[in-house]
Amino acid sequence: MTSKTKEWTVIDFIGRVSRDPAWLEESYQIVKDRVERLNNSLHAFITVFSHPIRLKDCLRRPLAGAPVAVKDIMHVEGHPTTAGSKILKNYVAEKSAEVVERLLAAGGAVNGKTNLHEFAFGVTNKNPHYGDCINPWKRDRVSGGSSGGSAVAVATGMALAALGTDTAGSIRIPASLCGVYGFKPSYETISREGVLPLSWSLDHVGYLGNSVRDLALLTFLTARKPAFRDLRGFKAFRAARLKGLKVGVPKNYFLDFVEEDVRRNFEKTLDLLSGEGASLLDVVFPRPDLFRDCRHIIVHSEAAAFHLKMFRERHRDYGEDVRARLAEGLAIPASSYITALRSRKALIREFRSLFKNVDIIAVPTTVVTAPRLDASTVEVAGVELDVRSALLRNTEFFNVVGAPALAMPNGFSRDGLPTSIQLVSDIGTDWRLLSVGARLETLLSPSVSPWMKATTQDIRF
Repeated sequence: MTSKTKEWTVIDFIGRVSRDPAWLEESYQIVKDRVERLNNSLHAFITVFSHPIRLKDCLRRPLAGAPVAVKDIMHVEGHPTTAGSKILKNYVAEKSAEVVERLLAAGGAVNGKTNLHEFAFGVTNKNPHYGDCINPWKRDRVSGGSSGGSAVAVATGMALAALGTDTAGSIRIPASLCGVYGFKPSYETISREGVLPLSWSLDHVGYLGNSVRDLALLTFLTARKPAFRDLRGFKAFRAARLKGLKVGVPKNYFLDFVEEDVRRNFEKTLDLLSGEGASLLDVVFPRPDLFRDCRHIIVHSEAAAFHLKMFRERHRDYGEDVRARLAEGLAIPASSYITALRSRKALIREFRSLFKNVDIIAVPTTVVTAPRLDASTVEVAGVELDVRSALLRNTEFFNVVGAPALAMPNGFSRDGLPTSIQLVSDIGTDWRLLSVGARLETLLSPSVSPWMKATTQDIRF
């Protein structure tokens, strides 16, 4: 929107349209103009719809026609689902994904399909088929992935919110690197029907947006789980009081290798929580190496199983990095996969035991700010890590257990890149987590993307 229209969040948009229904079409033109200005350089969208898909009576529905982008791994009836790969460039969906149907039924308007790391199997969103998704804060940096297009669209106002998927951090990583909010709800809260899988066991569907309240509203309106769609839970949602909240801060693994600016902003955020009366308690995260190994084996094995036929017939058409990961997955013995699934059950029990003593866990979402597009490694605390491992380091565990996780922007590095804090709670306690996040949001920053308010060197509004 323009400087005279400040309705950047979905909730503010709904309020504006309720006061002035005629503004809806104007808002679409504003968003369309922004897409036309920015998308050719940022590559946020693979497919842009000339006019948003919506129901005729959307104004009478909860979302009132708010423009929401959809990651191009979810089906939208009558439109391509490329999954970020040239292998599927001619595939047209016959039926929309269940979450898209729910979004439209709630009055959302889909304005396009967003870019992603090919088949969602990567964390940088460097895509050889549809263009690398570019970080809007610095053009030589990655957006993060695999839901990078969704993050960039939200950060730059090309959509008010966006659907994403998250198998090891694919919502939270780009949210962190692009300075927006990202929510991975508890496993299977939102249906995966009509969403191309990466890993059946670890895939989660969720949203990226410009406020915690937007994420709560969108998840409530499109969730499949009856417990999340309980109206009493939504009505009870509010910014929680933080006095008496017990915040667990892992003393192992998560803070071992963290960029100085990321650590500084994380500690400042902990101080904010403490200042509001929350207690900060040390916790020891159980067996992080086993968590990491289980995630790796499960994801690679299940991805290889899904892609087996296509990989055998068209392996040369995959991007080099995804091709290598699928080949690795095909080489994993069935016994290793079964062992990983059995270990996962024990890890879930051990993870849940942490919440006997704390209400939430807080860690940096990513241990680094956005890496350079041409970087294969990053140096953190004097140690060289490959980019993929560095970005996955603090997010992948929470897919293994299926717990809700919320990424929230919490400041900037000294060179102007966003940092982020991740809050995690026990399985099924999504409303509690969102309530805490809503309160913390009021302490941290305005509820619109800071990129929208920043004066950038290359783009002015």
